Amino acid sequence: MVKAQPEFGEAILSDVLNTLDDFIMVTMEEPWALLEPMLQAKPREVIFNRDMQVETLEKIEKRELKAKWIVGFGGGTACDTGKYLSWKWGIPLITAPSIISVDAWLCTSIAVRVDHKVKYIGDVQPSRVLVDYSIVKRAPKALNRAGVSDTISITTALGDWLIARDAFGDKFDQDVFDEAKHVAENLMKSASDINAVNNRGIDALVKGYVDEVRICEAWGNARPEEGGEHFLAYCLEDITRGHYLHGNLIGLNILVVLKLQRDKAVFEVEKLKDFFDDIGLEYAPSKNGINRGSYRQALESVHAYVMQEKHLNGLWSLPNVFDDRGPCSLDGILDWAFSF
Repeated sequence: MVKAQPEFGEAILSDVLNTLDDFIMVTMEEPWALLEPMLQAKPREVIFNRDMQVETLEKIEKRELKAKWIVGFGGGTACDTGKYLSWKWGIPLITAPSIISVDAWLCTSIAVRVDHKVKYIGDVQPSRVLVDYSIVKRAPKALNRAGVSDTISITTALGDWLIARDAFGDKFDQDVFDEAKHVAENLMKSASDINAVNNRGIDALVKGYVDEVRICEAWGNARPEEGGEHFLAYCLEDITRGHYLHGNLIGLNILVVLKLQRDKAVFEVEKLKDFFDDIGLEYAPSKNGINRGSYRQALESVHAYVMQEKHLNGLWSLPNVFDDRGPCSLDGILDWAFSF
């Protein structure tokens, strides 16, 4: 479980880094361009990485750089790379998001790619977690808004958990279920601030992340937060080898999975769609480079993919998800999703 609680402030990241005398910065070019002019203390090394394939990480690891600190600063790839190197080199870690788009900077596990498939490895406890309002608010608002999805995916994960309990006899805990549901409900109350990406909106997104990470790590896996919405995304990425904005794709898949969960859905699909519209989440396939043929193939393949990858039981573990005709048929779902 994450021990370091997020610290918030205007210019907190540069203030802290300027007190360090020996650190390695792991980032990407865009966030580094924002931060570098604010630093008097210069890093021993700046590592840019855009690829979480394990082979790429191993090449970086072989450099065996030494410093007193590693700083993972940026989005999910930069923070996961920082975690990986901290884990391998045994150097204390500071994480700082340049954007509130994924929860990688809070999670202790590291999301790597093996043959373009997500695998979670390692266990890294950041010593400090810094949320710099001045940096986060300089990122495009649409990207920050997309950060809601890795928490609000609780809405579909809980329906999958009910399916897993009732259809497959999976372990279930009502208290954990209710706690996760409460996190999602609270997040949905902050729609206007999330849309504005103001300090309160950033706080709401971070609090959602902190709570869902705590719940999942206490439970022992991502059952309360990750379900068919993520597995469909992984399947699509595996088919197309495409790179999609994670939060937007997960948002689209949340709506699709909620509709298909039918009476096991814990949240109403229209309420989620309204919430996404209120915060300005760009979940429409046309805005994310997702064509109908590829998405159809993912929907047709996701059952086999989940079985092959041994993902958690849920909607896609069921042998027959689609109706023969109507709104919940394969074509009905596609027509609906591509009308957004």
